[in-house]
Parts: sequence; C-alpha cells; structure tokens
Amino acid sequence: MRVISIAPTHTETIAALGALDALVGVSEDCDFPEDVRRCKTYGSWASPDVHAICGDAPDLVCTFGRHHQDVASWLQTQAIPVFHSDPKTVSEALQDIILLATRLGRPEDGQRLVARLEARLRFIDRHTEQIPTERRPKIFRLMQWNPLITVGPGAFQYDVIHRAGGINFLGQGAPPYAKVSHEAVVAWDPDVVFLCEPSLEALMRRDPRWRNSAALRTGRVFLLPCGLTCRAGPRIVDMAEQLGRLVQDWLQQGA
Repeated sequence: MRVISIAPTHTETIAALGALDALVGVSEDCDFPEDVRRCKTYGSWASPDVHAICGDAPDLVCTFGRHHQDVASWLQTQAIPVFHSDPKTVSEALQDIILLATRLGRPEDGQRLVARLEARLRFIDRHTEQIPTERRPKIFRLMQWNPLITVGPGAFQYDVIHRAGGINFLGQGAPPYAKVSHEAVVAWDPDVVFLCEPSLEALMRRDPRWRNSAALRTGRVFLLPCGLTCRAGPRIVDMAEQLGRLVQDWLQQGA
C-alpha cells in the first residue's frame, strides 16, 4: 500500500501504528517522528500540491480538518481514495486512529494503540473528576492576536482543556474557532494561558489591557509545542497530560 499523508496528525498516527513502510509522501509540515522527513513532500499542509499527488496515484491520501475538506472532495473526484477526519473531541480523535488503522489493514494495531491511550486518559480522568467546578482554573487557548481567536465547542483543543481539568472561556453555542474581544477575555481573567507562537506572548506582555491579568501576574503563560497543541493524533493524550500537570500545579500552589 502506498500512502500520502498531507496532514501531520495522520502522519504521526501512521508512524505510531508501525506503518511507516507504507508512507511514500507527506506535507512539508509533517515533522514527527524524524523519520518522516525522508519522505517525498507534496507542498505544505495549507497548500498541498494536489496535481503531484494525483500524478503519483497513491492508494490512499490522508487529509485533516475543515481546511482540507475541499482538497479531500477534489481528490475523490479524481478517483483517489481519501481518509479524511475532523474530530471534535479527544474520544473522536482516538476513534479516528482506529478507522485509519483499519484503512491501512492494521485494525489490531489500532485497537492496541488506542487501548494504551485510553488507559492514560482514565488516569487523567481520575484526577480531574475530583476537582470541584468552582476550583478549576480558567484556561485560555490563545491562537491568534489580531483578531483574538480561541477555541470553542467542536474544537478538539477545547475538549482537551476540559479533559485536563480546566474551564474554557467560551460556552456552548460558540463556533469551534471564534473571534473574541481582548476586553472580554481580560475581564474573565484567565488563570492559565497557553499558546504555540512565541510572538503571541510578546504581544500579550506589551499590551496594557493584559498587564494585570492573573496569568501574567503568576507566570502562567505557557509556550507549548505546536506538535502537541494543534494535532489530534496519538500525542493528543500527551497534550492532555501536560495541561493536567499545569492544573495540578495551579491547585497545589493554593490558587
């Protein structure tokens, strides 16, 4: 089987399933594990070279998210088999691992991998279930500065925050990725802010609206790897664990 993955999420999943021998191409943004860098590239995640993909006639192309929906549909019109996913929760992300494993002819590998991930999630759940709602830290996922964008229900990162024991800024009814006002977020006063672009933290520290925010005052603005925050592959559990540790630290500091 010859597989091209233009989605870093699925590239990581393919590797975790032990199926790198089937991977013949990736996007320029696929960087984990290191072995995938040796694969042929087909443009970036944002702008894949669909004509080159069609020219190489793979047995399967892996796409991800709303941005790739049109790409996936076009490839299918060219008789190219596609595996597309856009999970809204951690549980859906794990189910997608099983579905992809099945498409790769490795259903048992998928079941074993997900079983290990679910065991780690149960450990997280045992800790978070003990935290009363009123004691949970307010966690803000900063994605973009101008306009200010964060995650809402229907985004897997939103669910990761919940699974880790935090409270999200947006409630039910909000879009998965929403523009919000600085004034509203500052008034909410998040206890923890995390981001994956260093420039965003610099902007926050220079902005007078954020000067007295709890996250800045207590040093709880965290730069986390994009490979953890922005991908819904096996390392989504790593992300939940990392946020869970931040929550536990916040609680232990007597916040």
